[in-house]
Amino acid sequence: MTTEAVNKLVEKLNQIAPLATKVAELKSSTIEQETAALESIIERIKPLLAVTSHQIKTGYNTSGHQSGSEHDHYHDQKGLILVNEFKQECTDRDTRGEYSGWQLVLFADGTFGTLERSGDWSRWQGESSGWGISEEETLTPGEAIRRYSLKDIMHGLTSELEEATERLEGKQASFEERLATIQKVKEVMR
Repeated sequence: MTTEAVNKLVEKLNQIAPLATKVAELKSSTIEQETAALESIIERIKPLLAVTSHQIKTGYNTSGHQSGSEHDHYHDQKGLILVNEFKQECTDRDTRGEYSGWQLVLFADGTFGTLERSGDWSRWQGESSGWGISEEETLTPGEAIRRYSLKDIMHGLTSELEEATERLEGKQASFEERLATIQKVKEVMR
C-alpha cells in the first residue's frame, strides 16, 4: 500500500467519523421522539379501541374435501392490524404453497403484538390447507417504531380507523332507525 493510499484512507476516516456520530445521534433522537408521539397517539385512542377493534384471525384450516368444513380461529383479544405482511408463496406449479408472514397488531388493551404465521395450502381436492400463528411477541411502542417505522404504523392506524368509522356510521344509522320505530310504536300505543 502506498503512502498516498494510506493518506487517502486516513482522510476518509476523518471525514466519516463525525458524520457517523451525527447520524447515530439523529437516529436516537428521532426514534425517541417518534416513540413519544406514538405513545401520545395510543393514549388518545385507547378509550376508543373497545369500539374500533375487530377480531384478529389467528388460524384457518380445511380438510380439502367437498363436504369438509372450513374453520377460522381468532385471537383472544380484538385489535387493529397496523402492518400486514401475510403472504402466500407458491411451491408447486400454482397448485400448492406455503402461508408465511407477520402482522403488527394494536390490541384493544393498547399493547402491540407481532403475529407470525406458517402453514400450507393446496388447490388439490382432498388435500388439506391451513395456517396458524407460529409465534406471538409483545412489543413496546419503541420496539414497534424501530421494527416497523412510525410512517407504516400511522398509515395502518389511519386505514383501520377509516374502516371503523364506516362500521360505526352504519351502526349509528341502524340504532337511529330502531329508535324511530320505537317512537312510532309509542305514538300508536297512546
